[in-house]
Amino acid sequence: MEKEKISMYDPFTVGDVTVPNRLIRSATFEYGAKDGKMTEEMIELYRKLAQGGVGLIVTGMQAVLSSGVNGPHMIQTSYDGYAEDMGRMAEAVHKEGSRIFVQLNHAGYKTDWKNGCDRLGVTGREVEPGCVYHEATEEEIARIVQGFAQSAKRCKEAGCDGVQIHGAHGYLISTFLSPATNKREDGYGGDIEGRGRLLLETYDAVRAAVGDDYPIAVKLPYADRIEPSIQPEESLWVCRQLEKRGIDLIEVSAGVGEPGQRASSTPLEVAGKEGAFLEGAKRIAEAVAVPVASVCGYRTPDFIEQVLNETAITAISICRPLIREPGLVNRWRYDRTRPDCISCNRCFQSKGLLACQVK
Repeated sequence: MEKEKISMYDPFTVGDVTVPNRLIRSATFEYGAKDGKMTEEMIELYRKLAQGGVGLIVTGMQAVLSSGVNGPHMIQTSYDGYAEDMGRMAEAVHKEGSRIFVQLNHAGYKTDWKNGCDRLGVTGREVEPGCVYHEATEEEIARIVQGFAQSAKRCKEAGCDGVQIHGAHGYLISTFLSPATNKREDGYGGDIEGRGRLLLETYDAVRAAVGDDYPIAVKLPYADRIEPSIQPEESLWVCRQLEKRGIDLIEVSAGVGEPGQRASSTPLEVAGKEGAFLEGAKRIAEAVAVPVASVCGYRTPDFIEQVLNETAITAISICRPLIREPGLVNRWRYDRTRPDCISCNRCFQSKGLLACQVK
């Protein structure tokens, strides 16, 4: 009997949560908070995304500690009234039929050091002339891990469907994973067991805070796109360890994105090629039993459904096209042409998704 074809509009489950279709809005930083607090404009942004038909929305990164932000435009999960504000955002998304996860993060080498934020990183280094970050102590690491746990608990209390731990793109956890940035000589450095220790401790703390039934996702690199890079077998080791612990969804990306350099995680589209990081996601999806999402450069329904049917990948994440067209997922139901997005990355240059939307 011929296997029934998968449609991108078929539902799937993340833990106990049913997602109405296989299109995920990957976390996309909004530059929209005001002094670390959510705004009505941000809530409306997410309502429009849900109204546009995307199955699962992952918010832009939110800081687990007030000292771990990259600026006043990043939401702090610790401010008074956060749970109420996040609850209103979740309610707006749920009313439109979508699900919402909160991406949790500490900015690492990209903190707003000029305004008194943490100057710590995986390894001591000068990130800008005159600004030296020190190697994070074990006490500081423990404080950050508990920050992730407490933030996840607040998200659960707010009614969000799950959380995503950000382990990619040159932020704190990513720099621990990468041999290019991790030069530590203690138990958090060296081989992948040491370099992956912070992520695994963070997951364990978050799981303890939210319980066994609450969905936890992670965003991970298959490659750093700089040298030396995390190796494929190392990424697979981390994913298998997370699977053993009960991770509910793995989103596979790539690129460290060093401070002051062009972001390696959001490449310009080259010669119409879709799925820039597909090969890594395919390999991880074949190695674990939990749902795996692939992100970067997906632009046509035909290619998306080809991937869903020919690989073990469960879902496809998109972000830049939804900046240009928040209603793209619904539009694809009757018009399967390419999105207006041309992957030029000008949306990131504008420093604000709220100003980028033209439809």
